[in-house]
Amino acid sequence: MSNRQHARILSVDDSGALHELLRAAIAGTTGGTALAITPARLSEGLSIARLERAADNPYSVAILALPPVTALAVVEIATQMSNEDGDLQLVLCPTTDIPSLAETLKDRFGASDHVAVLRQPFEVSEARQLIRILVGKAEMHRELRAAKASTTTLHRDRFAAATAAKSGFEQEAQFERALLDMFLANVPDAVYFKDLESRFVRASHSLAQRVGFDDPNELVGKSDLDLFSEEHGMQAFADEQEVIRTGKPILGKVERETLADGRSTWVLSSKLAWRNPMGTVIGTFGISKDISPLKRAEQELQNASDLLQALLDNIPDRIYFKNAQSRFIKVGKALVKRLGMTSAEQVVGKTDFDFHPPELARQFVHDEEHIMATGEVIIAKVEKQVGPDGEPIWASVTKVPVYDRIGQIAGIIGISRDITALKRTEDELKQKSKELIDASRLAGMAEVATGVLHNVGNVLNSVNVAATLVSDMVRRSKAVNLARLAAMLKDHGQDLSVFLTQDEKGKQIPSYLEQLGKHLADEQQALLRELDEMRKSVDHIRDIVATQQGYAKVGGTIEPIVASDLVEMALRMQLTALTRHDVMVNRQYSPVPTVLAEKHKVLQILNNLIRNAKQAMEANLDGKKHLTIRIAPNGQGGVSVQVQDNGMGIAPDNLKRIFAHGFTTRQGGHGFGLHSSALAAKEMGGALTVHSEGLGKGATFSLELPAQPKEEKKS
Repeated sequence: MSNRQHARILSVDDSGALHELLRAAIAGTTGGTALAITPARLSEGLSIARLERAADNPYSVAILALPPVTALAVVEIATQMSNEDGDLQLVLCPTTDIPSLAETLKDRFGASDHVAVLRQPFEVSEARQLIRILVGKAEMHRELRAAKASTTTLHRDRFAAATAAKSGFEQEAQFERALLDMFLANVPDAVYFKDLESRFVRASHSLAQRVGFDDPNELVGKSDLDLFSEEHGMQAFADEQEVIRTGKPILGKVERETLADGRSTWVLSSKLAWRNPMGTVIGTFGISKDISPLKRAEQELQNASDLLQALLDNIPDRIYFKNAQSRFIKVGKALVKRLGMTSAEQVVGKTDFDFHPPELARQFVHDEEHIMATGEVIIAKVEKQVGPDGEPIWASVTKVPVYDRIGQIAGIIGISRDITALKRTEDELKQKSKELIDASRLAGMAEVATGVLHNVGNVLNSVNVAATLVSDMVRRSKAVNLARLAAMLKDHGQDLSVFLTQDEKGKQIPSYLEQLGKHLADEQQALLRELDEMRKSVDHIRDIVATQQGYAKVGGTIEPIVASDLVEMALRMQLTALTRHDVMVNRQYSPVPTVLAEKHKVLQILNNLIRNAKQAMEANLDGKKHLTIRIAPNGQGGVSVQVQDNGMGIAPDNLKRIFAHGFTTRQGGHGFGLHSSALAAKEMGGALTVHSEGLGKGATFSLELPAQPKEEKKS
C-alpha cells in the first residue's frame, strides 16, 4: 500500500537548526503530499530509521546536517541507512565547503541517484523543489518494487502472472511517465534531458518559454548552438561531454546565458549523468534556475555598499554604527584615525572602553543606553574628549536610534565633529580679554580702557555671531540624514535587493549618498571659513592689546550680501526664543539689489534688533505678539530693512537718546546693544533709526545700508 499521501522526512541534526529550516521550507507547499518531519540527533538517527522501517513505516527522505568536524561520521550513518533501505533518498547538508566530500560520496555511493547535497543556508524554493523530487522518487521506487514483487508472486500462475506482470509494468511505466510529464509541465526552473550528442530529448515548459517556444517538443533534436550564442553553446557542449565521459556531475555552476537574439540571463546550472536501468550513461540531465534578478540585486547592493563605504572613508566627520550593546559594527575612516588605529577591523566588535578612559567611556555608554531606552536623540552635544596622544579635544556629537523591522531599537548611529579649533579660539579670546582689562587698569588709562573694551565688545559680538553660525550649521547638518538612511536600509533588510532595484525610494539611495557626500564636504569648507573669521577676530584683539589703540576701528571683510538671506539667518538664531514666546513673524520682502557690507556686522545688528523686539512684546497682555520685517530699496541704490513690533513702544523723551551709550529702559539691561549697532551701521556708511507713536504703540527700527561702504579717510 503506498504511503504517498503521508510521506515522511527524518531530520538529523544535533543542534535542531536544520529541523527548523526544513519546517519553514516545506510548510504548506507539498503539492498535495502531506509531509511529517521527525527530528533526531546524530547518535539516534540510524536507529530511528531502522526501527521505523522494521515497523513498515519507512521514511521517504533523510536529511543529515554535515558539520566539518563530524563529516565522516555523518557519511557513515548515511551509508548504513542506504544499505538498509534502498528506497530511502538521502540529502547531506554541509554548513561549509568540505574539500573531500565529493570524493568521499563517490567512494561510498558511486553514481547513485539516491544521494543529493544541499548546502546550508539554502533558499526556500530550492529546498521545496528538491524535497518534492526526492519524495516522488522514493515513493516511485517503492511502488515499482511492490509491483515487481506482486509480479513475482503471481508468476506461479503462468497466464495470470504474465498478464499481471504486463499490466503492472505498463501501469508503472504510465505512472512514471505521468509523473515526469507533470514535473516537466509545472517545474518553474528549466529542466531537460539530452542524448550523448547533447541534443534535447525532453524539456520542461519553462525552458521552452525561456528560449522562445510555446511547445517543449519543438526543442527535441536541437542543441544549445541552435538556441544560444556560439560561445555559450560550445561551453555547454563541453560541460555535458565531460559529465558523460566522467560520470561526475556539475552542481551549482553560475553562468551567463546569451540567447541567439542577444538577450542575456544569469542562471544557476546543474548537470548530471543520465543513466538507463543498466547503469549505462545515455545522456545528461540538467536543471537551470534563472537568477538574473538576484545578480542585478547583488550588483545594485554592491554599488550601494561601495558608495556608503566611500562616504565613510572620505567624510571628515567621525561616523559610526553601534549595536544594542554599544559595540561598534561599522565605522568611518575618520573615527579609525581618531582612535589611533590603522583599519576598521581593529575597531569593529569593540566598545569605547577599549579606546577611552573608563570615566569617559561610561559617559558615552550612559548616553547610548538612554537613547535605546527612550528613543530620544542627542543633537550637537559638546563633549570634552581625550585624543590618542593624551591631549584634550572637543567634539560636537549627534546620536540617534536605529530601529529594526518590528520597531525595536537595535542600536545607534553616531556622528562626531571636531570643534577643538573653535573651543581653543574661544579660550584664547577670553584670555586676551582678561589681558586687555589688566593692562588698562595697570596703566591707569580708564578712558583708553573704555574705548578698548568697546572695540573688543564689537569683536566679541562678531565672534558670537560666528559661533552661532557654526552652531546653526552643525544643527542643520545633513549628516543626521545618515540615521534615517540606515533605518530605511534596516527596515528593508529582508528584501533589500527588491527595495534597491524596484522601489522608487530605494533606487534613489545611491545618487542620494553621492549628493550627501558632496554636501558634507561643502559644509566642512563653510565651517572652516567661519573658524578662519574667528581667528582673524582673535588676531585683531591681540593687536589691540599690543598697541593699546583704544579708538582704532575694527576692520571686517567686505563682501556681497543678500539682505533676505541675513534676515532669515538672524531669525533662525532667535527661533527658539521667538517660538517660546509665541511671536508671529510677518515677512514683507521686496526685490532689492545686492550690496557690499560686512556680513558679520549686519547680522549682529539684525540679531540685536530682533531680540529687542521680542523683549519689547513680552508684556503684551492680549497675548498677540507680531513681528514684521520689511526689506525694500532705499532709493539710493541701497537697501532698507525695517524691524517692527507691537510691544511696549518708546516714550517721546526717550527717542532722542535711545542710541546713547549706556541708556536702557529695560530692567537688567546694559545699554550697549543699540549703541554698538548704531556705531556699526555708521561705520559701514549706513544708519540705524527708530520711530514710535508712543508707549504701548510699538516701535519700528530701520537699518539703512548703502550700495557699498564708505571709504575710510587716510591719515
